Amino acid sequence: MTIPIRAMRSRWQLPGLPTSPTPVPSVDRDTMLAADHIATERLRLGLLQMMENAGRELADLTRLALGGSLAGRSVLVLAGTGNNAGGGLVAARRLAGWGADVCVAFARPILWLRPGPCAQVEPLLAAGVRTAVAGHDRSYPELAGEVVRADAVIDALIGYSLRGAPDAAYQPLIGLAALGDGPVISLDVPSGIDASSGERRGAAVSADITLALALPKRGTETGEGRRFAGTRYLADIGIPASVFAELGVGDVTRFPDGALVRLD
Repeated sequence: MTIPIRAMRSRWQLPGLPTSPTPVPSVDRDTMLAADHIATERLRLGLLQMMENAGRELADLTRLALGGSLAGRSVLVLAGTGNNAGGGLVAARRLAGWGADVCVAFARPILWLRPGPCAQVEPLLAAGVRTAVAGHDRSYPELAGEVVRADAVIDALIGYSLRGAPDAAYQPLIGLAALGDGPVISLDVPSGIDASSGERRGAAVSADITLALALPKRGTETGEGRRFAGTRYLADIGIPASVFAELGVGDVTRFPDGALVRLD
C-alpha cells in the first residue's frame, strides 16, 4: 500500500486556549519513561487516572478543533495496543458522550491490548462507539471511506516508546490518516516519529495538531518531527512538577489557566 504524505496546511490555532506563559522544556524518551515510572510506582498515581486525564483533554481539544459543537460530527480514532491507545479510547468515549459519531479502528485484535487500554473497551462499547479491527472486521478500503467521511481523525497508534520504523500492522492505518480533509490530531507524538530524535524511519502520521502529555517530546521540535507535528499543544495529566525537577528538567509550566496550553 502506498503511504501518502499529507500536504502541509495552515496551522491550527484553537480559540480559547492560552499560550504557555513561560518557555516549556522538552524531554526525550528515557526521561519521560523515568517520569512515568516515578509517578506510578513511587507516587502511586494511577495509570488509569492519568489515561483518563489524557483522554479527556484530547477529547476537549478535538471538540475545539471542530468549532466547539459535536452535533452531527464524526470522528475516527486510530488505536494501537499500548497506553497511547488508552488515551485515544477515553477520548472516543467522551466524544461519543458529547454527541459525536465515533469509530475506533484498532491496528491489531483487541486481545493484543495492554491492560490499561483493555480496561477502556467495555465502557467504550457501552457509550455506543463503533469499533473494528483493521483488516479483520473491516477492510482497509472500507476504513479509508471512514477517514474521508470523518470530520477529524485522532492518531493514538504509537506513543513515545517507538524505536525504529512502525511495523506492518501500523503502516496501513498511518497511510489512511492522510486521506481526510479534517484535522489529524496526534496524541503525544505523531505515530512513526522518534520521540527523542525527530527521525522518521518509515511511515509517519503528518498531523495538523499534536497534543503532548505532561511535557512536549523533543522529537516534535527537531528533524522531521517538527514538520510532522503541526501545531503543538500541551495537556496536564497530573504528574507533579517535582517529578521532572528530580530528573533535572528545568522549570515546568504550572498551567495557570487550565489543563491545556498552546506551545506554538
